[in-house]
Formats: sequence, structure tokens, C-alpha cells
Amino acid sequence: MIRYRYNQQTAPPAPFVYATFQNPADSTELRDVPAQIDTAADRTVLPDHVVAALGLPQIGRIAVGGLGGVVQYLPTYAVRVAIHLFPAQTVKVVASSGEPWVLLGRDVLNAHRLFLDGPQLTLEIGLA
Repeated sequence: MIRYRYNQQTAPPAPFVYATFQNPADSTELRDVPAQIDTAADRTVLPDHVVAALGLPQIGRIAVGGLGGVVQYLPTYAVRVAIHLFPAQTVKVVASSGEPWVLLGRDVLNAHRLFLDGPQLTLEIGLA
């Protein structure tokens, strides 16, 4: 298990991890990207600047429902994701220009064990 302190630059403090993202086509990689744990998200969301830096080709478009049932159609991309030094997995993510950081959804998180300790502002994460 790896332990992280919550990011206290957000209000309220939130659980973040460091992740590595890789373009499966050419192995372009971004390491140590801060990513917020979002257990309510079905899938992972990347900011547009991460997609651009990796040179990911768009593979589709899907409807994504958000707060208040508002539906947006967002582009999808295949990307390899690894949390800390755990094994990478290839997932289909969406991109959003409105996101300031990566939101790690259950498509990635369900491969891990999470322990959120809100009172201590810590997160422990390991392999399932």
C-alpha cells in the first residue's frame, strides 16, 4: 500500500495520487501527473492539455452525464494509466477542456484497494 496526504490546496482537501499516462501507439509518456480520486466517476477524465501532450488520437465520442443530469458529448481516447509504480492498464477515457486536473474514475480505481481516511487527510492505495 502507498500512502498519500490529501491535497490541501483544494477546499475541502481532496485525495490525489501521482499517475503516469502513456500513449499506447508510440509510448509518449507523462509521469507524476497529479490526479484526483473520483469514485463517483464512471470513467477517467483527462484535461485537454494532457491529451495534447501525449498526442493521443481520438477514437470516438460518447455522451457523459454530469451534475444535474446535464449531458455533454466528449471525445474518447485510449491511454495507458499507472498509479504510482503499480502496473499500467489501458482504458478508454474522455477529455474535457474544463477540467484543471485529471479525474481518476472507477475504470482505473476498481483495479485497486482504496482506504480514504478523511479525519487524518490520508489515502492508502494498493493492488486489489
